[in-house]
Amino acid sequence: MKKWMKSLLAGVALVAGALAPAFAAGPTVTIGINSLTAIYWPTYVARAKGFYTKNGIEADIIMTGSPVKAVQQLIGGSLDIAHPTLYTAVNALAQGAKFTLVGCIVNTLPYSMVARPEIKSAADLKGQTVMLAFKSDLQTLMWRDWLKSKGVDPAGVDQIYDPQAANRYAALATKNAAVSLLNAPFDLRAVAEGNHALMEFGPLSQGYAMAVVAARPEYLKSNPAEVRAYLKATQQAIDWLYDPANKAEAIDILARDTKQDAAIAAATYEDYVVHQKPYDRALDLPDSFLQRTLASAIELGDAQKGQTLGVVKDLSFRPN
Repeated sequence: MKKWMKSLLAGVALVAGALAPAFAAGPTVTIGINSLTAIYWPTYVARAKGFYTKNGIEADIIMTGSPVKAVQQLIGGSLDIAHPTLYTAVNALAQGAKFTLVGCIVNTLPYSMVARPEIKSAADLKGQTVMLAFKSDLQTLMWRDWLKSKGVDPAGVDQIYDPQAANRYAALATKNAAVSLLNAPFDLRAVAEGNHALMEFGPLSQGYAMAVVAARPEYLKSNPAEVRAYLKATQQAIDWLYDPANKAEAIDILARDTKQDAAIAAATYEDYVVHQKPYDRALDLPDSFLQRTLASAIELGDAQKGQTLGVVKDLSFRPN
């Protein structure tokens, strides 16, 4: 082989060797999300902007279908990280499930009860069908309390349940429900179609939380670097999402990943990123959130009176 050819090949090999680590796939972390809604906007951003890869992991995103299924799949080992609602997590922990909470992404309940145009007030709901997510959860408890505060007996309202926001939206759109529990972008889509928000959960949900981060203790012990990488990528995604310079691209990501119209995604941006700001960059989960949620579970009969949770969270995995 000629000398110049050997030099060229050696140079190519050197460059290839230098580039290889940058493109080498890191360990895969299997992450469960419950639905294609704006709750998981940081997840969509982290994937689209390469934050997972930049932090040394590859993300396998799986839609679980509900927070209960997320906990089941986590415990069963098919998920490394799950995002149940705090209520579902506390309920499961109170019943002896073995997993640890390592953070919280959404620290409020950004939901609405969206009603058809003819439903003007709680008094109009007698004999009507209302669709909620679960028979027993925080939103259902708050909804019933709201009805009572308006002088309406919840027993006089036909309540049905579906964990998927898309199905609850469809029930409202097809007039199979007079009111449905929705979150973005489905609530904004329903309002754009002539419906209206009858009740907002946000102002009532201070001290509660929506999407927490859960993992099995054995996974945390054997894969601490992966957990930290995931949490760091999530923080970076929230920082990126809250940067006004990224507005147009953030809207495009949400529209694509949730399969919603760009105008609805843009309205969601104004609702979530500009006004509600539900994503917690610190990923904090105060003890008061756990205790308040446990008290609600006891009130609903999902936990025993006097129940305690013990040590169920470990926030040491959060990056600074």
